[in-house]
Parts: sequence; C-alpha cells; structure tokens
Amino acid sequence: VGVKNPVGMHGFRLDVETHVITAATTSVQNLVKCIRGIGIDIEDLILEPLASGEAVLTEDEKEVGIILADIGGGTTDIAVFKDGSIWHTAILPVAGYQLTRDVAIGLGLPFDVAEEMKKRYGSVMPVYESKIETTGTISENGHGISYQDLCDIIRARVEEIIRLILLELPRSEYETLVPAGLVLTGGTANLSGIDALGRDILQLPVRVGTPTNIYGITDTLRDPAYATSVGLLLWGAKYKGTQTWKSRRFGIGLRHLISRIKNLFF
Repeated sequence: VGVKNPVGMHGFRLDVETHVITAATTSVQNLVKCIRGIGIDIEDLILEPLASGEAVLTEDEKEVGIILADIGGGTTDIAVFKDGSIWHTAILPVAGYQLTRDVAIGLGLPFDVAEEMKKRYGSVMPVYESKIETTGTISENGHGISYQDLCDIIRARVEEIIRLILLELPRSEYETLVPAGLVLTGGTANLSGIDALGRDILQLPVRVGTPTNIYGITDTLRDPAYATSVGLLLWGAKYKGTQTWKSRRFGIGLRHLISRIKNLFF
C-alpha cells in the first residue's frame, strides 16, 4: 500500500496509480442539458456506484476490500473497493428493466402490471406451499398468476445478474481479496431473499445496502432504491466548493488532474 496523503513529505519522485473513468461525451452533454433545463446547475459529475458507496459502505469495508453492485433500472453498476480506494468499475447492461420484461413476457402481462407485481410480490427465495397461491392479478390470457411461477422467473434473471458480477471479479484482479463480500443496492435489491441467493452463488458475505447512520434521514429514504440519491447528497456535502465540473471542459480532464497533482508539491 502506498502513501495515501503525501502532502508535506519529502521525496525524489512521485508516482500515482489512478482509476480513470470515461463516458460518451454526447451522453454526458445530454444529461447536463436535461438537468440544467429544469433550472438546476451542476457542480460535478460522479459515477453512480461511487455515489451509492458513500451512502451504504463503511470506511472499514472499503479498506479491507468489498464489491458494490447497484442494480438499477437499465444497468447494473459495479465498483470494487480496496485499501480505501476504488480499484475497478464495470457496467452490466442487464438490471431491473430486463427482469420486469421477463415477468411480462413469461406471464403474459402488460409491462406496468408486471412491474407492480415484481415490486409487490417478487422474491428469489419463495416459501413453497403445498397449494400454489395466486397473487390475484389476472394475465392477458385469462389465467390466474402463480406465485411460484412469478418467483421462478425473477430468480432466473437475478441468478444471471449475480453470476455476471462473479465473472467481473477476475478483471478487477482482486477476486480473492474482497473479504467484506458484496453489497447489493438499487431498487432490485429490495427483492426478498436476494442476499441469501448471492451468498449461495458467490460463497461470499452478501448484504443489502441501505442508507443508514445518517442524521436526519427519513425512514422513506432508508431503502436501497435511494442509495444513489442519498449518496449524491453526501458526496456534495463532502466535496462542497471543489467545483471540478465548472473548472474543466471535455477533453482536458486528464491534464487538469495532472496539474492539480503538481500543485500539491511545487
């Protein structure tokens, strides 16, 4: 482990290991335009799992090694933390939207009804009764919906997501150095039994991450679906005044970073 804060120390050479995150310029510009269009200015941009990590991870977990997976609507965003810093990030193009689509197709339901059923009854580890229960919703073909069928469809897609997370670990070069395990957050993490399924597949500690130990937060926000939103507020409070977004243009981010490092020592 290197020196995390070399300010004030003497030395002959400065080396730094950085993790560079890039994004499509047009996508970022469209996002910025959308936010500014409703009268809100932007001080900085942050990758989603970094924001979520501020809300649901402890400093000890980041130090010993942990994986964060934010399973949102359209993507699953992964970040691996080690020695208190981020070491690897990845984005998987499968998440809650695909899960809802599976339910809609598999049970013959309109998409909005499938979304509601997923949220209200969804589970990956259902307790099977001798008599198959129905949720009370009627599919388009007129048959009742089996609770067991619903959970089987959800479990299959969630298993795929967790196994894709497992496949991503070797790319981080820290697959055996994450003793704190996996933290799942995002709306899909509300599915009953998802942490137990994760432990079965990964053979690692797995928990659902909710924003906690934050003074003044309401019970409504103590939900994995709000991890990113709460994390953005925490990030803004932590780094308030840096205004890194306003101080740079597209294409000069790396030069700006190098300039800031030089200013620390010269």
